[in-house]
Amino acid sequence: MTVALVLLLSGAGLVLSTRTLHMLAAYVAIALTISFLVAASASTSLLSLVLLAIATLLKVFVAPVGIVAFVRANPDADNLRPSLSAPLRLLLVLAFAIVSRTVAHVLGPSVPLQSVLAFIVLCGVGVLIVHRNLLAHVVGLLVLGAGVTLIGSALAPSLPESVEFGATFDALVSTFIGLALLRAYFAHNPLLDVESLRRLRG
Repeated sequence: MTVALVLLLSGAGLVLSTRTLHMLAAYVAIALTISFLVAASASTSLLSLVLLAIATLLKVFVAPVGIVAFVRANPDADNLRPSLSAPLRLLLVLAFAIVSRTVAHVLGPSVPLQSVLAFIVLCGVGVLIVHRNLLAHVVGLLVLGAGVTLIGSALAPSLPESVEFGATFDALVSTFIGLALLRAYFAHNPLLDVESLRRLRG
């Protein structure tokens, strides 16, 4: 129950936050909790444990440190610039919770924490929809990756190496390519507002 509560509160914090560093704290809580949950299935082989350790290092340390360093160097990037007001973001989180409960009732008890997993994935999508800051989109992709990793671990417990390999690759791509894109994009738009990407038509 405590694990579910941490994931639910952190997922809500992703959508409700207006500051990058607050959202990042919610993401780290999600990534640590999911790594803890996945560790049980990953402990069946040395390779899956090594891949889990690498993925956790990338998700919990490298990506957050890169984002914090970027925000410290560029303070304007701390504003997530949500496209919805706080009450509408709260309504969106409540809608995600209702949809997640519905998914759990439809699927039955075959997957543990399935309503929480659905909520985390929906909150990851919500981050991509609600926040206009490109940093939020990087975090949203990392959250989606973490949610899919936990779903893969729950649905395919006999394939921990495959799940962890996918999680490691996802974390690597999201972290390094995301931060490289941020750096390049910052040179053209210091506010990191994705709305300005619509003007880049060739």
